[in-house]
Formats: sequence, structure tokens, C-alpha cells
Amino acid sequence: IADQSAAAGYKNVVLRPLMVVAGDHANNDMAGGEEDSWNTLFEEAGYEVECILRGLGELEAIQEMFVEHAQAAIDSLD
Repeated sequence: IADQSAAAGYKNVVLRPLMVVAGDHANNDMAGGEEDSWNTLFEEAGYEVECILRGLGELEAIQEMFVEHAQAAIDSLD
């Protein structure tokens, strides 16, 4: 991924989990300091890295979508 980013001319990387909740996987595998985390791999490749550790479930639009889908499911039972 770092090679593809370099080929595209990027110098900065923003890592954000595409999960409802930013849990262990996001904290360790994406943003952690381990040698195989995405954060470490991009930093070692010379990128400026910003990690946003908020799940999509914190976004109001996503919350509204969940409520709408739940209501549609309830309505379909009638």
C-alpha cells in the first residue's frame, strides 16, 4: 500500500477504521506501535501519519441509518 501511495505522490496518510466501533483491531493493527501495524509501516516508509480512532458508529448520519433500518425491519413484521 505504501508503494501505491508513493506512486500516486501522497506524503500524508490518514488512517481511520471502517468499522462501527474502533476497538482492539483499530488500536493495535491499524494505529499501534507494533512493527506490522499500518501506522508503523507508513511511518517507516516516510509518511506523515494521522490515526483517527473513532468508529463510524460515532457519526450521526450512520446512527440515523441504523435507526432507519431497524424501523424498516420492525415495520416489515406487521
